[in-house]
Amino acid sequence: MNNVILLNRSNLEDQLDSQGMLEVAEQLIERMKEHVQYIAKGVYEQFVVDVKMVVDNVLKNITAHFIVHEDEDAQYQEESDGLKYILFQDVTTTDKG
Repeated sequence: MNNVILLNRSNLEDQLDSQGMLEVAEQLIERMKEHVQYIAKGVYEQFVVDVKMVVDNVLKNITAHFIVHEDEDAQYQEESDGLKYILFQDVTTTDKG
């Protein structure tokens, strides 16, 4: 989905990397882009994206929290462009087995 922009992608990647799970970043971002079109309708609305993956033979549930951000330059853009700006907030992981 090209009309969704993650403003602080490096923060997401840094948090995942610190937990040894950088490889899940693309999957989380793609899911976020899919979900934001259907889940988050308003500015400052929060939503979560869950991904399951195996790390060191342990099933992990990874939950990333995002928020729809206001476009500070909205007055200069056409309303029809449909861009959504997203901020990553944090990521949590739990072992599932």
